[in-house]
Order: sequence, then structure tokens, then C-alpha cells
Amino acid sequence: MFHFLNKNQIIPFYGICGLMILSGCGGSGITPVSVNYAPELSAQYGLSLIGAGTINDAGYTGSGIKVAVVDSGIASGHSEFSGRTIYGTTFAGSGYAYGSDGHGHGTHVASIIGANKDGSGMRGVAYDATLYDYRIGNDAGSLIGIITDSQRAAVYNQHVADNIRVSNNSYSSSEIATTYSEATLRSEFTQTIDALRSAQNNGTVFVFAAGNDGEYHSQLLGGLPYKITELANEWLTVVSVDSNLQETGYTSRCGVTANFCVTAPGGGDDQSTDGIYAAQANGTYIRYSGTSMAAPHVSGIVATTMQQFPSLTAAQIVTRVKTTATYTGLKGNGSSGCTSSTCTTAQMRAIFGHGLISSGASTSMISTASYSVDGKVYSQNNLNVSNQKLSVISGLSVRTLADFASKDLAVFDSFDGATFYVPAREVFDTSSHPKLSIIGYNMNGIQSASLDSKHSFYAIDHVKLSDFDFYITSSSDPFSLGASSLWKDKAGLMPKPSFGVIKPTHQLEIGMYNDKVFSFRPFTQYTKTDEITLDGYGINVSLEPFEDVAFYGTFSSGKGAFNLGATASNQVFRKKFKSFEIGLNAAL
Repeated sequence: MFHFLNKNQIIPFYGICGLMILSGCGGSGITPVSVNYAPELSAQYGLSLIGAGTINDAGYTGSGIKVAVVDSGIASGHSEFSGRTIYGTTFAGSGYAYGSDGHGHGTHVASIIGANKDGSGMRGVAYDATLYDYRIGNDAGSLIGIITDSQRAAVYNQHVADNIRVSNNSYSSSEIATTYSEATLRSEFTQTIDALRSAQNNGTVFVFAAGNDGEYHSQLLGGLPYKITELANEWLTVVSVDSNLQETGYTSRCGVTANFCVTAPGGGDDQSTDGIYAAQANGTYIRYSGTSMAAPHVSGIVATTMQQFPSLTAAQIVTRVKTTATYTGLKGNGSSGCTSSTCTTAQMRAIFGHGLISSGASTSMISTASYSVDGKVYSQNNLNVSNQKLSVISGLSVRTLADFASKDLAVFDSFDGATFYVPAREVFDTSSHPKLSIIGYNMNGIQSASLDSKHSFYAIDHVKLSDFDFYITSSSDPFSLGASSLWKDKAGLMPKPSFGVIKPTHQLEIGMYNDKVFSFRPFTQYTKTDEITLDGYGINVSLEPFEDVAFYGTFSSGKGAFNLGATASNQVFRKKFKSFEIGLNAAL
């Protein structure tokens, strides 16, 4: 028998697998900037308990996320859905159209998920989500749309057709998750299981109320992944606490469903004073308590998390919600009154699953931040920037640095690759970066020198034959090696870029045409360790039209070792580079 349920109202409908129950009985239009939104935020206390206001203020409101409310309908004429299009399908027969709700349970649930942010009444967790009304109940509350296996399959197959991302299911059963064997469930729910899995493969996260029977285990359908394990990764079952984070008397516990179970505010045992304040189908508001009210809080959190991390899969979103849930403040019912300090983790899991959901935590960095240097989310080259900042390439002006510091860069959570956008100043050190500097030089032309990490050296030998001139040049700076024979003792004045790694390189240059006025000298570059490796080639041209005046031109294509600053200090890349230089040397 299937049924809706808020705490004090059970309207049964008998079906194949026993009693099913509704477990307790929104985006916003454009509003003026002067509207005071505080009262509607505080009216629904569940929002503050899960931190919804903080993530909403950060811009994550469920926008663009399709959320299906599988329930008694949605009263689309209620002011909390004003200016919104409620999409959907009715599975309750032609007399019960979607967008209407003669019972009221579905409207209450839908408003907890997505009631307007309009400054009046209350507001939803994901108030910009796109709501789909999958009506399965008649006005009396009987769930006539999910009696048979094929009917349930039709509901969940529609999720695929509509590309639903979040499915809220606030109905329950009198049987618990341990009632039937896996074989029985696969036999009786064959089409339902296939449809659920198809929707999950299409990107849907299913959220189910745990039930209001005070059982030690979740209800049957909400606990289906306990036996049908392939459904578990994109599934969340929800138990309830009151406004003081106390386990309510009515809520079923997570029990055997703890691995995919979480906790959310569903209203206290006295729903008239401590129930969740939300929309009533007749256009007013009412307080209801039940796991039906807890589940839509979770659906709203899933929607906002999906909006922030569109690249994550449904399973990754669920993992985020579970991983960031907490036992802090939760207290179990009964004489023991389990808390995280008085009970073991296993005992807390049996009651609360992973714990109380937190929108701020699920949308925050879980592990360390990494910066991609090759455009890939997961890569061996990704650098951990949580502990230290990267250096900036030298030579940038103060104005350029200031502009760069304010630009947003993508960093990735090493936990799951979730993308975060942060100002560049949080990734790169834009205040103490190395400036471009001119190194000193030796007027005598260094013939030999010790090589270290800070100084360049040059050695030039000129061998004159009858037909050709040979220039043999050695340098620690391959970027200025090409023209070093032209500049001679002034070669050390060439600015050395900070991202160039010192590496001894040699150059053999042949003066094919080399008189006092004009010279034409091709060259090749090589490194010499155990064997000679050719690294590049080029040509030098000089023109000396007047005494003490020389024009130089060089083109070279070579290889160099680079450390661009956006990489770890030990990450040196040897790459090809091309350079073109022109210069004037004049004595004044």
C-alpha cells in the first residue's frame, strides 16, 4: 500500500508491494532591489539549519536545474510559484492535471525546494530551480499513479525524457528495507529498477524520504539500494530532525541504508508549532512535519550543488553531499540521546547516516586546490596551490600585475575535480614577484667562468682562416647566445628572462661573408655532455656603415630549458623557441 504522509495524516492506497506513504506534508521572479528578504528566509527555519542562505548569496540558487516533485501535484497558482512555469506530467489520470494539487502535500514539498524569493511568505532552498510536477496522487491522497511495476517505471522513464537532474520522492511504505529479499525485489520491481537505473545513467539523483514509522531502518522504496546495490551511488535517503537538531519521534532511522542516508530538518513532533512552514495548496501557508519535509531540503541542496559544479556526475554530487554532512549538534531520541561525543560513529550512522546536510560545505573545497598547467582537471602536472602561491613571470608592470591579480582563474578540488573560480592573487604571488633585471658583464670578455644559478657567462673565440672566419661561442644563456658574437663584450648586457634556466650551450658560427662593412654569418648551436646534441641554428647579419656605428640582426631557432613560474620549481621543460633580434651599437 502506497501513501503520502505528513506526521499526523496518512491516506493509504493499496498496491503491489504494500503500504506506501507520502512522508509528511519555487526560482524567483524579478523583484525590486529594496525588498527585505530576511523575514521569508527566517520564516522557514530549515534554511538556516542547512546554511542555504549563504550559498544562495553566493549565487547558487538551483538555476538551470530541473527538479521533479513526484507527489500529489503542485498548486501552480500559489504566489510562491508566481511568474514561474511549472512543467510536468500527470500519472494520476485525466481528472488530475499536473500544475494542480487538491491534496496539498506536493505543494508543501515543492515550496520547500523552490518557492520564490520574493520577500513574502517563505522561500525555497533552490528558488530558481525549474520544477516539474509528476503528479501520482488524486485529491484524496491515494497514489493511483504508482500502483503497478509498469506504472512506477513510466514515472521514472519520464525523468529521462525530461532530463531531470533531481527527483524528490516524499512518499513511503509500511515495509522496511529489510522486508524482502533481493530476488523478490528484482522480480516484483523489474521495470521500476530498470527505469530508475536509466534515469541515474542519464544524470538523475534520487532523493527519498525514510518514512514516518519510527522504524530502525528506512522504508522499503527509499531503502531499495540496500538490496539493489547498483542504485546506491546516485541515491539519498533522508531522516528527520526538529528545529533543535533532535531526532524526532516519528522519523525512521537510517539503519541498513546508512551508506546512502543523510539527515535534514523535517519539523518537530508538534508540527503545529515546530513544523516546517511552507506553502499550502489553497494559497496560504501551513506547518507540516515529516520526513516528507526533510527530503526536499536535500533535493534543494543537490540542485544548488549541481548548479555550482556542472561538470560533476550525479554520483560525484551525492558523494559531496554525504562527505560534507556532519554529526555536529545532532542528538538522538530516547534515553541514550546519542551525540557524537557520547556514541560511537557506528551508532550515529545507524541513526543519522552521514549526518546533517550542509549547503556551504557541499559547495566548498573539500580537499586541496590544484592548478592545471596542461588544461586537464586530473593530471600529474596539476600543482597543489593550497599551501603556497606560484610565482609570476618576471617583467610585468605594476598595472598589469594589478589587472591580472583580479582576474578569475579555475582551480580544481583534488577530491573530485570540482571547479572553483578564484582571483589570480590567490594562486599567484602578484606582490613579491621577481622583476626583470639586467645582468652585469665583463669588459674583457670572459674566457672561462664558474657557472651557478644566478650568473651568465660568455666565452668567445675567433679563428680566422684564409677563406672563412670561425666564431666559437659558449654561453650559459641560450636566449642571448645567437647574437653574442656580434655584441662581444657587451653580450652580458642582454636582459636574461627569469623563466630561462641556465644551461651551458655552444655555438659554431661561420663567417661566409665577413668584411668591415657587412657580414653574413650562419651558425649552429649544440650542447655537449657525453655526446654532442644539435640544438638549433640561425644567422647573424651586421652592417657597419660608419665608424663606431653598427647595426645587428639575428634570427635563430633553438632549444632552451624553461620554468615559467606556473609550475613547480623542479618542473623544467625543454622546448623549441624562435627569436629575432635587431640592435644598434654606437659610441657617443
